[in-house]
Amino acid sequence: MLIVYLSLTGNVRNFVRRTGFDSFELSYTNPLSEINEDFIVIAPSYDDDITEIISSFIDYKNNQDYLKGFVGSGSLNYDDKYCFNAKDLSLKYRKPLIFTFEFSGTDNDIINFKKEVNEFGIASVK
Repeated sequence: MLIVYLSLTGNVRNFVRRTGFDSFELSYTNPLSEINEDFIVIAPSYDDDITEIISSFIDYKNNQDYLKGFVGSGSLNYDDKYCFNAKDLSLKYRKPLIFTFEFSGTDNDIINFKKEVNEFGIASVK
């Protein structure tokens, strides 16, 4: 299983590196990359452009066939906007919102993330 992610400030990148899963970082300027294996997307929360960029990636070639779900990163200071990009994408593509975490996540977030991914049957916990 692959983690596909977008990281503008480095928080998501930090989280992904700590999971130990294989990963692919999307380019903000050119998200059109083809993935031919099961993946989840980790989306930061910044603005509506994030949803559009990640949607461009998912809609590219056969990527949608391998999409398993979404994870959101954000700040709890933004109340209803917390992880809104991942929530919007989850609704748009009718895939589960697997997990959310604040900023680059805590060590407990990493543990719980791996448990959630395993429960969804997406991958074995490393």
